[in-house]
Amino acid sequence: MKGIIAAKGMALALAHVVTEPELAVQKRTISDVPGELKRLNRAVAACSSQIESLMEEMKGTVDPQTIEILDFQLLMLEDADFIGGIENAVAEQSVGAEYAVKYASDKYITNLEELTDNDYLRQRAPDVADTSRRLIAELYGVKLEIKEPDEPYVAIGTDIPPSRVAELDKSKLKGIILEKGGITSHCVILSKSLGISCLIETTGILEAVKPGDTVLLDAIAGEATINPDEARVRSYNEYKVAESKEMANLKKYSGRESKSLDGAQLKVFANITTSDEAESVVSQGGEGVGLFRSELLYMAQTSEPPSEETQYKEYSKAAKALRGRPLIIRTLDIGGDKNIPYMDIGQEDNPFLGYRAIRFCLDNPEIFKPQISAILRAGAVGNVWMMFPMIASKTELTKARQMVDQVAEELIAKGIPFDSSMKIGMMVETPAAAADAKIFAKEVDFFSIGTNDLSQYLFAADRANAKLASLNSHFQPTLLRVIHSIAAAAKDEAIDVDICGQAGEVDALIPIWLAMGIDNLSVSLPRITAVRRRICNLYKSDCERLLESVLCLDKMGDVAEALKEFAEKNPIHET
Repeated sequence: MKGIIAAKGMALALAHVVTEPELAVQKRTISDVPGELKRLNRAVAACSSQIESLMEEMKGTVDPQTIEILDFQLLMLEDADFIGGIENAVAEQSVGAEYAVKYASDKYITNLEELTDNDYLRQRAPDVADTSRRLIAELYGVKLEIKEPDEPYVAIGTDIPPSRVAELDKSKLKGIILEKGGITSHCVILSKSLGISCLIETTGILEAVKPGDTVLLDAIAGEATINPDEARVRSYNEYKVAESKEMANLKKYSGRESKSLDGAQLKVFANITTSDEAESVVSQGGEGVGLFRSELLYMAQTSEPPSEETQYKEYSKAAKALRGRPLIIRTLDIGGDKNIPYMDIGQEDNPFLGYRAIRFCLDNPEIFKPQISAILRAGAVGNVWMMFPMIASKTELTKARQMVDQVAEELIAKGIPFDSSMKIGMMVETPAAAADAKIFAKEVDFFSIGTNDLSQYLFAADRANAKLASLNSHFQPTLLRVIHSIAAAAKDEAIDVDICGQAGEVDALIPIWLAMGIDNLSVSLPRITAVRRRICNLYKSDCERLLESVLCLDKMGDVAEALKEFAEKNPIHET
């Protein structure tokens, strides 16, 4: 039966349907409110301890972003609004704690689901439900244990809460098949982090599977087969042999320098959203962080921006973890698809072309200056660079740099250590910045080309619109010529030029970036070694000849074909 691929891979094992105990919550009137509140507080403490233990067990086995999912649940148990709502229900309605938890959490979830302009908080609704269920179970004295078979298995369910996945024996869990689920659900995020294959929206799987069945989870073709025949089993075994060989080969590149066969360097950086991920950058062989998305710190808040101290701790933690490797922090980039209610930007007809990023920050120094200060201070403990997003005019850049100078003077007056010679750079993601790259290159220490936004602005094509996908293709010759001109402007002024959009990790385009003289490619964490392997199997001289021919092409299809032919003639050699 068909399903949607959520985490690629294959698994062949016992089919095991995951079920949880029923928790029927009854409304119970109480007379001892203080006693019930103490009972609630004991349950909250117990649940906090359970989640902390889970997080500790998972450290080193999953990426930090995954642990952050459970950290959010821990924060919920410390949140004054969430716990306060439960306590108020107990006190005001004189009801049992179990009912109060359900009443307050249902209300909280409804509020989150109505935040249509904040995907981050809306997607936290399942976490609140999971936390609520754990709390109710603790109050009832019910253990939320999932019975696991003694042999390797594929977990099957309607949807499985992330904390429950975290509790499963990873040595036996080989795959996950969900009847429902969503591509951004935290069960899916966790399965990807664990390297476990996952299918979602596999309609009919629960009705079809029987005790003792074997299931072949094929998250390459997007299907699940119950009790597969010999041919399918043989195909699976061949896949596993090839997969094992690929993983072993990639591992050889984790600690290597990112240099071409003729000695040209093109470093591989990573994109991260939290300080915890910085450790993963190092462990996976990353040579720095090309994009620290600082907006997540703001999106995680519900009523006000994070304080300067909160930001300083986060940035300095990441800088220390990188042990001298560059940490490029992008200043607050909100607006567009990242609206934060308490910032009160307001509704806009076209938010991607609206009051966002540097435009908002320059008008709100009370928000911008604490972030600048936190970044400058973090530079005293590590190799931190500051980067401004969405620059479209020299006036904006000048004002931003003036604000940095003001903050630096304030830090000097207070005697607070900071990096007085920090590198200051800018995203090149607007057509205006691209057109004036020669001018901007004289004003900054580095460029970072945001290919995702640059593409959609260059072609006036919403990248979320599937009908316009061809215009947003990384193989558009116009886009490549524009990037080439930006890189040339950077080289003329001897400043670094990076690529931090999705195009940076496309195998077919890596020869183009090498030939253009790009200094760093900032990619997703799982792609670090694969990108480095491609770099290490190229001659820059060959790539330069390819670039010369590609820049003369005028059709996307011709570019794709030229890159395909080059890849066939210049394959990756297994070492």
